Amino acid sequence: MTRMIDGEHNNGNVNDDEIDLFDLIDDIWSHKRWVFIGLFATLILAGLYLFKATPIYQSETKIKSATANDLIEFSRPQLQGGYEVSNNDKDTFNKVSPPIFEMSVESSFSSATAALLSTGYRKDFYELKLTEIKTIPDAYNENLTLEQNFSKFSEQFSLKTSGKKDSESFVQISLKSSDAEFASQLLNEFVEYALFRGLRDNYDTMLAKVNGRIEALNYQADIMREAYLGDKARRILELKEATAIAIAVDQIDPVYRNMDLMGGQEPPLYMLGSKAIKAEIKALESRAEIAKSLARGEDHFIEGLPQILLEIESLEKLDVNFENIKLARIDEVAVVPVKPIKPRKLLIMALAIVAGLFVGLFMALIVAAYGKHKVRVEYSREKKRLAKAE
Repeated sequence: MTRMIDGEHNNGNVNDDEIDLFDLIDDIWSHKRWVFIGLFATLILAGLYLFKATPIYQSETKIKSATANDLIEFSRPQLQGGYEVSNNDKDTFNKVSPPIFEMSVESSFSSATAALLSTGYRKDFYELKLTEIKTIPDAYNENLTLEQNFSKFSEQFSLKTSGKKDSESFVQISLKSSDAEFASQLLNEFVEYALFRGLRDNYDTMLAKVNGRIEALNYQADIMREAYLGDKARRILELKEATAIAIAVDQIDPVYRNMDLMGGQEPPLYMLGSKAIKAEIKALESRAEIAKSLARGEDHFIEGLPQILLEIESLEKLDVNFENIKLARIDEVAVVPVKPIKPRKLLIMALAIVAGLFVGLFMALIVAAYGKHKVRVEYSREKKRLAKAE
């Protein structure tokens, strides 16, 4: 009897040193109820989680670049630049100034993207819609500050831009919320709000540049008027001095009719003769009277000034229709999502099955190992009892 128990004990030692696959299968099969218990328990826990978990919906909208027709208001002729009058030591000449304001399709889309990404616009929108946001569960926490709640709200936004491989430029914006209808409505309102703010900023920039251009032209016109009046007064004084000299030397008619005889140099004014000099003085002094019948007065006598005044009038009459401008086009509006993105039921149940099998197998092996341990303890006790009996 003792030898037989020893033999069984030796076989147990061999089994302890080596893992027999068939023994593992036998252990699992003999304790298969534990596998089912582990599987069912995990599935029940997963089911309870899915039952209590708040579903999260995601609404999406796509924005694409505007067309050239959407920006036609920013292409008015008045904004394309005008003439600048520059003075140097020799003469006065005109040159074309750069555009006052211009916007291409690419720059328009960049402005739209910047507006949609703007944290400032998003925060202003959040504060504007705060009353509605507070009505959504888990959207606002009274224990947090306004900045902390906004940070939590901002995390629900995600933005994807087009890449080099895409055929056209676009921006895709997503918003997550536990309320599907609210998510789509809020996202559409935010896109419209951000695009409006971006357009308004560009429109204000255009107006500021136009007003700046008008101020610069008015300043330039004033300088030209002062220079004209100064030159006119100086010319009259010079002519009056020349008249006195011509009368003193009894020079009535011009000495030279062909200035080339002077070697190209301008002769002294008195040599023009008192008759011609008095005529020029009279013409200059009568300009003020003639100007009364002219729309722009004496400004007509100032070279380059009528073009400047014309540009000022054109800019002052500029009328850009704000409502006809679009920085970008909403290609896809956000619709109410049908299925939540969280929790993912099929994925969670699949993971629960896998985890349940592992838990069940582990429990079965533990129970089998515990049964073998009990056998070894009983053997040890039996061996000691027989040893005492002998």
